[in-house]
Amino acid sequence: MAGEGRRCGWSDQDRCLGHRPSRPRPTRGPVPHTRKEAKARERGGWSSVTEGRYLYCILEGAEAKSLGNVGIRGGEVRVLPYESVSAVVSPISFGEIESNLENILVHQKVVELARGIGTTLPVRFGVIFKTEDGVKKLLAKSYESYRTKLHKLKDRDEFGVKVILNDSGLKRIRENVEAHSEEVLATRKKLPKSGRGTSYLLRLKLEEAVKNQLYKKIEDLSQQIYTRLGAPADERTVLKSDHEQIILNAAYLINRSEIERFQKEVEAVRKDFVGEGLVVHTSGPWAPYSFC
Repeated sequence: MAGEGRRCGWSDQDRCLGHRPSRPRPTRGPVPHTRKEAKARERGGWSSVTEGRYLYCILEGAEAKSLGNVGIRGGEVRVLPYESVSAVVSPISFGEIESNLENILVHQKVVELARGIGTTLPVRFGVIFKTEDGVKKLLAKSYESYRTKLHKLKDRDEFGVKVILNDSGLKRIRENVEAHSEEVLATRKKLPKSGRGTSYLLRLKLEEAVKNQLYKKIEDLSQQIYTRLGAPADERTVLKSDHEQIILNAAYLINRSEIERFQKEVEAVRKDFVGEGLVVHTSGPWAPYSFC
C-alpha cells in the first residue's frame, strides 16, 4: 500500500538514546554505585546516575503518581508532571533494549494503562532519555504542541482495518478482466494472425495488460472501502502493508460518539464485498499511534 502511517517519537541525540534490537546479553554482577546513588536507593527513590528514563507516552493532566512495577524489565512506571501535561516513564539501565514481543507488549500495555487516566500521545518503542531532567526539558520545550495535540485527540480512538483478498477472489477478478477488458480482448484477437516472433511479443503484451487491469480493479475496490469507512472518521491514513494479499491497511481516528456508526459501516462493507472474495479485519480501540 502507498504511504505509511506516522508514529510518535523523538530522536534528538542530545536528549534521548535510540536503541536497535540486539541479542540477549549475559547477566553481569552488581555494578558498584556512588554515594549519591546509594542514598537514592536508601530513600527508595530512582537513581539518575546509572539509570535512564524510558518514555511510553505523553499524558493529559499533571498529577504525579505511580502506576506500579509494570514497566519494561519490571520498572516502576510513574507519571512525571509539567504544568497541565505529564510524561509516563520508568527507570531503565543503560544498554541495548531488545525489540522483542515481550518488551513491545509491555510498552503497549503501559500506554493502555495511561489511557485509563486520560488522553495520551503514544511514543514509539525504544525511546530512552539520559536523565529525568531530559524528560522535563522535553515537556517544557514542547508543552504548547502537546496541549494542542491532546486537545485534538481527546475522546478519540484509533481503529485499524485490514482488507484481505483471498485466492478465489483474485481468480474471479482476473477472469472478469480477461472476459471484459477491451485492451485484453483486442490483443488476444491479434494472436491467431501473427507470426511466431510477433505472437511471443503479443503474449507478453497480453499478460501485461491483464496485470495492469487486475491491479486497477483491486485498487478501485480498496479505494471504495477506504472512502466508505472514512465517513464516520475525523481522520484516516493508509499504512504500509506487510503482505501482498492485504489490499488495504488503514487506520481511522474515531470520535467515541461515532464508534457505533463506524462499526455498522464495517459490517455493511463486509456484506457488500463478501462476493468479491474480500475479508475485512478490524482492531481497536487503540491509542492514536498513527495520528499524533
